[in-house]
Amino acid sequence: MQVEKANRGNVLEVMYLLNHCIEDFNKNSVYQWNHSYPDYNKLVHEVEKGTLYIIKYKGVGIGTITFDMYQEPVFDSVDWKNKTDKFLVIHRIAVFPTWQKKGIGRKLIEFVESFAKENNYNSIRLDVTSSSEHIIKLYESIGYAFTGEILYPKQKETFKCLEKII
Repeated sequence: MQVEKANRGNVLEVMYLLNHCIEDFNKNSVYQWNHSYPDYNKLVHEVEKGTLYIIKYKGVGIGTITFDMYQEPVFDSVDWKNKTDKFLVIHRIAVFPTWQKKGIGRKLIEFVESFAKENNYNSIRLDVTSSSEHIIKLYESIGYAFTGEILYPKQKETFKCLEKII
């Protein structure tokens, strides 16, 4: 299994994967995303920017991750440890529900961390809906530290921000 840059031909496959993750989230009362985010056009834009990645098993997409240097303005209120402008932000990580708890998410995160090291970034930032305690604990177990909470416009629940210094 290799993480690779997604192309236009992968967009529907990633949408399918994300829709299954959204349904799984909703079943478990986690409202990280919804059916209007992320949408097809957003994914196409991420492919064009080269920020959308996919991991496949036997030719089928089982996980995806999007990262780059852009952070939402709401992140400006967070007390990040890395005060430089050399950071990456993970915008979305998803693993098809039947592939969860098999190391796929960790493999995607390790991919971003390797990318950060190879390209001289100082840290990786991300946010997780506050109700996703098991996901927050996973990030903390691999070196990500809590840095603050944010509330996105049109969201009811706060998101916890985490960062790992590279």
